[in-house]
Amino acid sequence: METKKLFDLDSYCRNFSATVLSCEQNPKNPDEYLVVLNQTAFFPEGGGQPADQGRLGDAKVGHVSEKGGIIAHHCDRALEVGSVVDGSIDWDIRFPHMQTHCGEHILSGIILREYGFHNVGFHMGKDATTIDLDGELTGEMVAHAETLVNRAIEENVEVHVSYPSKEELAALPLRKKPEVEKLRLVEVSGYDFCGCCGTHVARSGEIELVKIIDFQRYKGGTRLFFLCGRRALLDYQQKHAAVKALAEEFSCKPDGLTDAVHKLQQDLAEAKVQLAEKNKMLFQFLGQKLLEQAPETQGCRWVFLYGGFSAEEAKTFALSTVKQDNVLCTCFMPAGQQLRYAISKSKNVSALSGKSLCQTMNQALGGKGGGNEELCCGSLPLIAEEELKAFFTRQLGL
Repeated sequence: METKKLFDLDSYCRNFSATVLSCEQNPKNPDEYLVVLNQTAFFPEGGGQPADQGRLGDAKVGHVSEKGGIIAHHCDRALEVGSVVDGSIDWDIRFPHMQTHCGEHILSGIILREYGFHNVGFHMGKDATTIDLDGELTGEMVAHAETLVNRAIEENVEVHVSYPSKEELAALPLRKKPEVEKLRLVEVSGYDFCGCCGTHVARSGEIELVKIIDFQRYKGGTRLFFLCGRRALLDYQQKHAAVKALAEEFSCKPDGLTDAVHKLQQDLAEAKVQLAEKNKMLFQFLGQKLLEQAPETQGCRWVFLYGGFSAEEAKTFALSTVKQDNVLCTCFMPAGQQLRYAISKSKNVSALSGKSLCQTMNQALGGKGGGNEELCCGSLPLIAEEELKAFFTRQLGL
């Protein structure tokens, strides 16, 4: 026997009583019990809408599913078959779903009316709700649709749910063709006629707000990301707090943030150029000093550097230093619990292989990385400077 759906014609049904028809342990989750009732106000997952949550007596309902018209309540404990239980819906979960599903109807109806694009996919996600359209929207079109949706909310039009006859359906401007014989019709007065199994508000004003937060091309059409009602308000509150905090950091008004960030980017780019020039002079000076003190081995001077730069700067220093002939440069920069390394040698050095030296070091000291004869880069576990220097002293035969 199919479960009677109390939410079908009354999405506001929060509390109800029902008889437990069956209770079985979930074969996919032994800590969960599948409870079937003669009637329920719990909406099962379907049609792009997540399931309701709430309680059946002392049992917590974490999920609701439907198969063949029978609705199973996924409970954290067993319920006695034949007993009468009181059910309660978690309204803080249900009502945002009602706002979102109804908002989707108006948005889809307006896009079809304005641009002729159909909604071909709908999903209420954790972070946002999406609809997929069979045509490409521009930013201007998206903004226009959003404005019209919120005007529809202001009009506070009625939302009707009904089961019309075939004859009645034939005369209605349905957004989608019926896929079932007995169609549950949701009508948002003046904006949408569409078959739907979900829960909805009674008047559009209860949606409160629809905000399209993003859109992108998707499978030759457009995917819209949007929020409704409470979720849209929460998103605005979070973003407003972030914008306010940034404006305070930049000592500007919120509408001046874009210019402030652009100026910061420009200043940063100029600072990077200046730093690169100063590093170039520093590398030349430091390289020359180290070369003056460098021991000779296998026809080259060995430069050893430990600390003082970032991994990227060490790489630049090594490549700069080996521009001179007969140089082997090994740089090691501590970074947390690792050492980042850069090993390079002059092109005219043929008596030793920088790549082989890197491979030997990795194998002996537990390193990762590699490269070619010009430059090898990677990381080692954090090793003391003297221990590392002693290792290379042995490898180079000094």
